[in-house]
Amino acid sequence: MTYVAKDGWEFWRVSNASSGALEWLAVTRPGARAAIDREKVWTLLPKSHMFLANWFLTADFEREDDANKWVYENRLVEVREVALEVPEPSTATVTRLTHPESSLTLNQIDRHPVDKLLGKRVADKLENRT
Repeated sequence: MTYVAKDGWEFWRVSNASSGALEWLAVTRPGARAAIDREKVWTLLPKSHMFLANWFLTADFEREDDANKWVYENRLVEVREVALEVPEPSTATVTRLTHPESSLTLNQIDRHPVDKLLGKRVADKLENRT
């Protein structure tokens, strides 16, 4: 069963297409009012306790060919457990996320706190993660 937050967020386990390794926990809003929010993918930055709009994942997710860099699985049983397994992206990756090159403008790179999407327990566990 897919875990869906009360306000329509859909969660995705995003793995590297080559290695199969978990890289991101992502959320989308397929029923969002604004068209751009229906197309956007936000990814968990564990250290920051935020889901940040991820322009290069948005571009990859929307691809219509088979050249995707990542594999998207949304049949997650326990999203909160996956959130605790997500590796911290490198500083270079975070910098790249905040400097959009395609798909999203700088104004569209928004954030959503973990506690609002996954609850305070997950936020607290991420805070205490080593």
